[in-house]
Parts: sequence; C-alpha cells; structure tokens
Amino acid sequence: MPPAGLGAGGHSRGRGNSVPTESQRLIVRRYAPGRAALIWGVLVVGAIVLLLVAFEAGRARGGYSIVAAELDSRQKAAQIKELTGQLRDAQVKLAANDMARRVDRESYAQVEKSLADLQARLGEQSQELTFYRGIVNPSDNIAGLRIQQLRVLPGIAPRRFRVRIVLIQAARQDSVTSATADLSIDGLRGGRAANLPLAEIGTSSRALAFSFRYFQELETEIELPADFLPERVQLEVRPAKATSSIRQTYPWKIETT
Repeated sequence: MPPAGLGAGGHSRGRGNSVPTESQRLIVRRYAPGRAALIWGVLVVGAIVLLLVAFEAGRARGGYSIVAAELDSRQKAAQIKELTGQLRDAQVKLAANDMARRVDRESYAQVEKSLADLQARLGEQSQELTFYRGIVNPSDNIAGLRIQQLRVLPGIAPRRFRVRIVLIQAARQDSVTSATADLSIDGLRGGRAANLPLAEIGTSSRALAFSFRYFQELETEIELPADFLPERVQLEVRPAKATSSIRQTYPWKIETT
C-alpha cells in the first residue's frame, strides 16, 4: 500500500500546491521616504514650537509680554509720528515768523530812511525859507547889500578849498548893485601869525566882481601852503556906489555839504 500522500503512480499528491514552512515565508514591506521626511519635519516644527512656547512662558514669568510690547511699540510709533508733525508745523511757523520779522525790519528801515530824507529836505527848505525871508524882509529892517553866508568846502586836493559866498539885497531895493568881493585867510605860518590875501592863494589874482538885484552866489578856489594853519576868513565886499565897504570875519570851518 502506497504511503499516505502518494497517488497511484507512486507520485506525491499536491506537489504543486505544497504549503511553505515558517522559514520559507517571504515578508514584503513597502518603503515610503516622503512619509518619513514629513514625520521628521513635524517633529522638528513641534520641537521649535515647544521651545518658543517655553521661551515666551519664561519671559511672561519675568514680566515681559510680547503683546504688550507690540502695543507699546505701536503707541510709540504713533507718538513719534504726531511729534514729527508738530515739529514740522513749528518749523513752518518759525520760518513764517522770521520772514515777518525780516519784512518788518526792512519796512522800519525804509520808514526811517524816508523820515531822515524828509527831515533833511525840511532842513534844506527851512534854510531856503530863511534865506528868502532875509531878502524879502530883513530882520534888522535895513535895506541894501549884505553878506548872507560864507562856507568853506573841500577842493580837489588836500590843501585846496572852495569858498562859497552868498550876498543878498532887500527885495524893496529894486536897483541893480555892482560890487567886488575880496577875502584873506588869517592863521599861523611857521608858528607866527600870518595873513594870506586872495591874490596869493586864489586861482584868480583879482577880487570877485559881480552885479545883482536880489541875491548873488560867488565861489572861488584857494590853495593854502603846507606850513600854514588857517584860523579865520576875512571877507570884504565893496559896493561900487558906496563910500564904505562891508567887512565880516568867519571862523575857519570845512563843511562837507
């Protein structure tokens, strides 16, 4: 009798359907590298989050709050922005005030200059009025020729001068007056008193001749020696039809205008 498991031909039954033993089993495992990377990434992120949470918890226990810090930072930024705007406005106002003060100073300077010009003009007009009043109505009520003014002005050189003489005659004196004017300078020369006549120091060696009805302005140029110190001007006017002359003495004073 054939052994169990053998067929009639002496062959074993079920050879193609034999069951593998424990040592003959093949274990097949699937390999997924993406899943492993994902798991490691999650673990790393979780560890970082835990560290951050622990760090913030430690700062919170120490009295620091990130929320409060953010709010404080925003509040300070708003304050800085507001202060910057106020500073800009103040700078604009300051510039406007400076401009206003500059305009005021310029306006005041112009007003002061205008007032000075007006005062100078009034002074000139007052002198002219006095001059013409002396012609129309002499203060001493004496008609005839008189010396109204003598001025010494700078010349074109240091020792050269211009002597300007103004003569007047009362307006009620309707006749034409002819006369001559002569002058001399008193002073010190070499420490001694000296008198220099017009014939020596004048550009013209002759006396000044003139004819006028109401007023006459004469001018002559003189040049003084370097060693002469002037002190006074002696002026003499001799009318043609009069027996006496008019003499007057003026202190030496150089005027600029």
